[in-house]
Amino acid sequence: MTLLTGNGMLNRQPLVRMSEQLQQTPLNFDDLIIHSRLRDFDKSVSDSGLSIKLGHIGTERYFFRNRQVSLQRGEYLLVNRHQTFDCFIRNPTPVEGFCFYLSPRLIQEAASGLSRNTEDLLDHPAPKSNKAPRFLEKIYRTDENELGRYLEQLRPALAAHQQLDFNQVFFDVATALLRTHWRTEQEMRGIDCARRSTREELYRRLCTARQYIYDNYCNDLQLEELAKAALLSKYHLLRTYKQAFGITPYQQVLELRLEKATDLVQQGEKLSSVARELGFSDRRSFTKAFKKKFGVAPSHFRVEHKGAVAAV
Repeated sequence: MTLLTGNGMLNRQPLVRMSEQLQQTPLNFDDLIIHSRLRDFDKSVSDSGLSIKLGHIGTERYFFRNRQVSLQRGEYLLVNRHQTFDCFIRNPTPVEGFCFYLSPRLIQEAASGLSRNTEDLLDHPAPKSNKAPRFLEKIYRTDENELGRYLEQLRPALAAHQQLDFNQVFFDVATALLRTHWRTEQEMRGIDCARRSTREELYRRLCTARQYIYDNYCNDLQLEELAKAALLSKYHLLRTYKQAFGITPYQQVLELRLEKATDLVQQGEKLSSVARELGFSDRRSFTKAFKKKFGVAPSHFRVEHKGAVAAV
């Protein structure tokens, strides 16, 4: 499928498959989703559209803001409008991804819709400005925010090229992007730092630390290795992590372990096995932490859950 019609006009299908023709195509679209499938690709982009690049199969590599980043399944990369970057792929089997291009008009419409939603604004106050926001450019995990979770919900339908209400899809993506952006801005404002550029860099490093926790929370995590991953001193990490996320790294680890524990307990695993699997020193320490968090011991939680299922 080509992106241009015979008279040179854009094909207005909202979701298109593309491969080699991406090499000669300017990547500055509006309200379009590209499903790419590439083995060998090397392109310099001098003027990008606002885009959300969702990893699907294999690894895409980008070089922008003087750093190289790799994009895989379970992650997305956010790139602002009028940005420059390089993208390259070298792989014996096809690498696939989805790229969402959003127009300024769509962002304005989504912002306008959010400004009329009083309940939403109580949680995420919208900035009082008509100026298009500059989003924080980095690799995001799809499980860390509202936008990522919505993209994961879309993935199966996009991969199958199902018929969707794409007007609603684009509006929902823009809305989730703005709400995620406002939450990010709130977290960054919590960091005690005067310069915006320094605050953004600190936030990127803190997100690296948070991702490291998500990937390793079942292990015996040490603050030193977490600080090394974030390229921060351990005391700077402790202070700024709490400022940004309202929780310490240790509390983050414990929250994730206990969240995972509820699934394992409901599945009927032995409590000693759950404690060992999630990195607790023993069953007693696990039970104590679980009861403090949920108000009941794991054994009682399991009984109550079974009762609830039976009642249903």
